[in-house]
Amino acid sequence: MSSHFVSPTRRAPNRSQTVDAYVDYEATADDISRDTDFTSSQDGLRGVRRAVNVQSRRPTRLPHELDALSNWTPLADGERVDEEEVGDVGSKRKRYDSSDEPMKTWRPLAQLFLEELVRRDGLGDFGKACGSCGRAEDGWRRFRCEDCGPNGRVLFGARSPSRPWDMFMDFPTIHDVKYRYCACDLSDRMNNLQQLLRTGWYPASTVDPATCATLKTLESFRLLNVVGDLTVHDFVRVMEQCTDASGLEELPDRRKGFGRMSRQFAFVQRMKRAGRAHDAGGLESTTRGECAVLCWACPQEGINLPEGWEDVGPEFQFLYILIIAMDANFRLRNRLRANAHEDPPLGSGWGHIVEESCYKKHLRNYVAEKDISTCIAFAALAQKDTRLSTGLRASGMGGVVCARHELVRPQGLGDLQKGERYANMDYIVLAALMGVALLYVAIAYDIVCQYRINFEARMAKLPNDMQLDLKRTKVLYGLPVWHATAHERNCQSQNSLTYQPGVGRTDGEGTERVWSVFNGLATATKEMNRGAREDGIEDKVDHHNFQKNIRQGEALPRKLVIAIDERDRQVAAFDEVDRTLDQSLRKEWQGMVDAWTEDKTKPNPYQLDDGKSGVSEASIRQALAQEELDEAVSSKSTLHKASVTSMLVMGLQLEDHQDRIRRESKGRALLAGDLSERVTTLRRSFHVKLKQFRRLQDVYTPGAVEELRAAEERRDSELPPPQAEDIVLYMPSGLTRENREVIKGLGEKEARLREGQLHDTVKRLRSSLHAKRHLLNFREEHWVGQRGGTRAATLIAQLGERIEGVAVRYRRARRALVLLRGEDECGDWRPLEDADIRLDQEQEPDAAARLKLSQVGSRNGKKERRAAAISSKQRKMSWIWTQGGGPGSDEEQLVDAVRVEWAKTKARRDRWVEEVELLREEMRRVLRFLAWRALWWEQRRVVSWEVAPEVRAGLQAYAARQAALVRRVARTWREAWNTSATTAVRTVIANEEMERMGGEELVTTDADIE
Repeated sequence: MSSHFVSPTRRAPNRSQTVDAYVDYEATADDISRDTDFTSSQDGLRGVRRAVNVQSRRPTRLPHELDALSNWTPLADGERVDEEEVGDVGSKRKRYDSSDEPMKTWRPLAQLFLEELVRRDGLGDFGKACGSCGRAEDGWRRFRCEDCGPNGRVLFGARSPSRPWDMFMDFPTIHDVKYRYCACDLSDRMNNLQQLLRTGWYPASTVDPATCATLKTLESFRLLNVVGDLTVHDFVRVMEQCTDASGLEELPDRRKGFGRMSRQFAFVQRMKRAGRAHDAGGLESTTRGECAVLCWACPQEGINLPEGWEDVGPEFQFLYILIIAMDANFRLRNRLRANAHEDPPLGSGWGHIVEESCYKKHLRNYVAEKDISTCIAFAALAQKDTRLSTGLRASGMGGVVCARHELVRPQGLGDLQKGERYANMDYIVLAALMGVALLYVAIAYDIVCQYRINFEARMAKLPNDMQLDLKRTKVLYGLPVWHATAHERNCQSQNSLTYQPGVGRTDGEGTERVWSVFNGLATATKEMNRGAREDGIEDKVDHHNFQKNIRQGEALPRKLVIAIDERDRQVAAFDEVDRTLDQSLRKEWQGMVDAWTEDKTKPNPYQLDDGKSGVSEASIRQALAQEELDEAVSSKSTLHKASVTSMLVMGLQLEDHQDRIRRESKGRALLAGDLSERVTTLRRSFHVKLKQFRRLQDVYTPGAVEELRAAEERRDSELPPPQAEDIVLYMPSGLTRENREVIKGLGEKEARLREGQLHDTVKRLRSSLHAKRHLLNFREEHWVGQRGGTRAATLIAQLGERIEGVAVRYRRARRALVLLRGEDECGDWRPLEDADIRLDQEQEPDAAARLKLSQVGSRNGKKERRAAAISSKQRKMSWIWTQGGGPGSDEEQLVDAVRVEWAKTKARRDRWVEEVELLREEMRRVLRFLAWRALWWEQRRVVSWEVAPEVRAGLQAYAARQAALVRRVARTWREAWNTSATTAVRTVIANEEMERMGGEELVTTDADIE
């Protein structure tokens, strides 16, 4: 036992007394049960002993004794189940089409479902007398309750039900319902499916259905799906949450059943709206594209074109042009699924997607295409055969829309198997143009410069009924405005819609705005089977086209207000340019424009010839070398191993090398690999070239060597030598006049090379700024998320550094030219400011108005920002865009520059004049289309084939309702459009002011103004 003294822990009772205390520990450290604490007074008369570190011994308890639930065992082990009781789990069960392939059993009954839904538009079984009292009086207006069945209200939980509890989906809840089929005299004339449909219940299967949904529930989902891209999974989950948020009630999974019901219901509704129930041949007689929603404003021969339209003069034929835009969307891909079963779409080829069998037959004959691209165009051309398609049934969709109103054309969509190939796009565009017999068709496509090549030869390989009659119809081609900036300058002016007569101010970007609406479907349709995916897209397109049509009443007059305002501005701008021209010169230029319009191989009036836009650095280098050779032959100069021009060119190259080292040293977007190793390699390469350059300077510019030695003597020897990018080269422009003129004409030779540098840098600035503008626009429209944002930022940073490098090169070349010739002799080459290379100063004079025109009527899920009616003031263009193409020192260059400006101004004026006339003609075509459609529905009221009286009444009622609706739309729009341009402008401005103030729109008439 060991002892340890412990200081007194308490005060003694008496001040004269002290207390000693200590603790005795057991010798074994592990044994702490007998440690003793002994405390005694100093005189030893009193003492206290107590045990310390003694563990308390508490009674232990078992887990099952803690509470009432502790003795309960969840999922207790039971007796072992023999394998004989389990049975053969791998054995195949008997197959039934009604449960395994319910869509297969439904297809033959599609006509029955269509007739039953149309029947509900009539009065049903009580069309002649009151359903309650049985009375029938002439002149009475009869009504039917939509919530009642054929024999009165539906009774749930009926006596002696013939069925057990079944699922009944009535948004927002799901019910268990017992019901029995009616056995009265009226029910003898209908089967069980008809009883359900006439009650307003839609069955999930055709054989002994166990799940039903109300028609209102299916219609609610259809609208939520086409408007908000709500999926079946989410909709059913909402209903389950509304039924039992706690999850205690066991609800069978009805997503598959509801998916079938919604798909069938949407198809039947499309057929109903297309008038297929009013055809004696039924659904089987439907032709390709017959159920598509047509554009009310596009020219439709025999529908909305006036009689004799083909006989109008050539100057008015553009009023009846069809302008389409085509493009691909690689977000609408579809994956291959190993467990997918054959489920073709309902009514393949009847709507907006091409018929599959003919499409696949055409693609089987496809041979890989070989292109020779002459234009730096979009990625579509480079990737059209290399697009990633592993594991995909479709890598995307190709589409064709009317470019001015953004409606998908009939049979205007088709799957792409591997990129944006010509074979796919040819079939889709020609399917979308089937039956078109107009005088002009214009196609806007982002790679139209290559697509138009051999288009006629490729078209000849397609079926005869798909080929255009090129003897009657002339096909025009154009680049969409936004995509055109990625093409070369010659390609832009050759294919620009601005210079294409008859297209107005169409921007050709309609497909991009349509894709923005359809991209919301991409996540859901990517995993669907082929039939469900195509049916879902068809329903979305059907709704999109109808909404585009119904907005024409507001969009067309708003566009017309913008067009009238900009037309007046462009007419005034052209008159200002045109009034100063000589009549003979104007006639010559107009002839040049007409010749180029007819034959694009003629000289382009909208651009300067390359030889007249300024000479390049390479051409000056070649000219100087030829001069030195001529001097050597005439013994006027001695030709060394390297000429004076070679020395000057080497100096310019070393300057560019230094610029590159500076960029790499910053380590920004252009940096790749290890920074120090790359910069070291560049510096080493620079010094190798510098030695050769110094040897040439010893021969041709000894004064440079003297200044170099003097600078070296002035440098502090304690400091390290300058880096490669900081070394002074001592070009002739950096020497004193005395040292520069050792060789006569040396300074002038460098000046001429500097001029070539200036020409080249301005050209590179234009190209780089065009590319940067394209990337900025593309980033805003397509690149989303962190990955896309990082990629866009990297590319834009690379272009920004390139532009900065070119700007540095220009400023250095101009500074050298000023030193060589003086400021007065460099007037044509202005100082380059940062503001001169900003993209917002590059717009065309009518760019803002054109943008407003494209925004009107465009809604892609976000709150629409209304386009203002009046154009805003435009900034001036930077001088770099006219440098080299503007007036020069000679008369020929001045005349050509004025000719280009005159031709471009005239083209803008002509397009806006056409735009006004096109919009007015489109408004007339809309009213003609509505009048034709009302008559078309009126004719469907006559049912001449054998059909049940109740179905006949439903057909007549639906046709009458549709005709009345179309007439009401036409009457409302005609009244709103029957006003003056001044009134329309004032109305638009007033509505915009009210919107900004949070009020409602105004409807103003001429009478209100007076």
